[in-house]
Parts: sequence; structure tokens; C-alpha cells
Amino acid sequence: MGVHKSLYVRDEEIALWQRAEQYAKAHRMPVSGLVMAALEAYLADDQDAQGQQDE
Repeated sequence: MGVHKSLYVRDEEIALWQRAEQYAKAHRMPVSGLVMAALEAYLADDQDAQGQQDE
């Protein structure tokens, strides 16, 4: 079992959070799985960008 973490969602981000919940439900995945997939993609892109800057 994983570690419990909490996210703070600002009022102006509620619509985005609701879209994420709908997307996760439509794809039969927990929101936490969607968040982790998004983090992995974001960090991979960031790492790629960092590598290109180093060249």
C-alpha cells in the first residue's frame, strides 16, 4: 500500500481538477494514477530539456 499524500487545489483550479477526475473515471483509473502519469511525463520532458541545454 502506498503513502497518503494530499494536494491543495486552489479555487481557480477546481475546473481543471474536475476535468482530471472525469478523465480518470472515463479511463478507469484513480486520480492518483493520472497525477503520477502526468508527473512522470512532465519530469521526463523536463529532464530532456535539461539535457538539451547541457549540450
